[in-house]
Amino acid sequence: MSFLKKFVQLAVRIAVFPFVLVLYLVRRVLVVELVLPNVTLFGHLALEPEKILCNLALEETLRNTSQKRLQIWSFGKARTQVNKTLVKIWRRQVFSLPSMVVDAVHRASRWIPNFEIKVLQFDKLHENDHVLDLFESHLRFSLDEVSRGEKYLASIDIEPGEPYVCVIVREVAWAPPITGPLSSGELRSRQFDDFIPAALGLVQRGIPVIKLGAPGTTKTTGTSIIDYANSDAKSEFLDIFLPSRARCVISTMSGPDAVALAARVPVLYIDIAQYSLCFAGTKLVTWVPAQLRREASQTMSLGEVFESGAGRFLGKPAFDNAGITIVNSSAEQICEHALAFHDYVTSSTTIGKEELQDTYRKKFHSLLSAGAVAPLAPFNSRLSETFLRDYGESFLS
Repeated sequence: MSFLKKFVQLAVRIAVFPFVLVLYLVRRVLVVELVLPNVTLFGHLALEPEKILCNLALEETLRNTSQKRLQIWSFGKARTQVNKTLVKIWRRQVFSLPSMVVDAVHRASRWIPNFEIKVLQFDKLHENDHVLDLFESHLRFSLDEVSRGEKYLASIDIEPGEPYVCVIVREVAWAPPITGPLSSGELRSRQFDDFIPAALGLVQRGIPVIKLGAPGTTKTTGTSIIDYANSDAKSEFLDIFLPSRARCVISTMSGPDAVALAARVPVLYIDIAQYSLCFAGTKLVTWVPAQLRREASQTMSLGEVFESGAGRFLGKPAFDNAGITIVNSSAEQICEHALAFHDYVTSSTTIGKEELQDTYRKKFHSLLSAGAVAPLAPFNSRLSETFLRDYGESFLS
């Protein structure tokens, strides 16, 4: 680090110290927190602020004190922000300062004995996702942004308010090139071709389907699937707007589906092998567990998965070392899952095997609670109706 950079940082800390001193003097009536969401990963940038704001709202309803709270947010340096439009939207909802100032406030607070301002970070996204069911979304667009989004939808023949479905597949060719015990790119990646029957099945029902993803991924030319991912219209703004206004989203667990959850759009997760990372607390989520099999044995039940430790495996090497094979759904099965999910989302009444759903929620909650960092609220998510039909009894035995 250059001498000039160090000098500037010290100067900023000295400049903010009077402010920090004021915070120290009023600490009995004002709690101050610095909030540093992860801005480098799309899903985290979408969902961390939403959950933090929901948690704050929940705490305010439960607090029995006159003490106030001030949260000072930092969204890092511009070059590290994966989606600057999303940062702009969040900044309209919170009090934020430049990262250099927030860092200076934190470091200057250490100069006062026993007064280091708390830094709030939120890495365990799934552990309190129940708050999404308690509050309305904080992810809000301006009138101009809504107009821009609807203009694009009109350009692909979707009128304002007309339902559509987004399909988000982290494709094999675009899996993050990360190796090691925690690498999960391979676990969440599929061939998009496996999802084409599901997309076409929805289109045949009169529901437009929009393919999200990175440019250069599988093109849907010659099909009735709208290929936004490879279109000239692709932008940071539409990457947010489209999943946030969909009727529902079908995904393999990737960044844009977190935008859907933040906007309270139902999501179907296909073939999740990392069971502990499922957003199990919210009614917005329906999921299809990837089937896990020991070598030359039948599919493991949910209890056996956790007894073996596989319920908390994060990377592919952990499954390989344990001799566990991951079996994904076929294209035909994905189509069945997707159509049944759409039926559920559009139905005004509860459908399916509710007794098995209740059994799943209680059992999964108990298994995940055993190693949770904090107490987990009751689970509201669902297993796919077609998964329960075919495997429910054995999976929950």
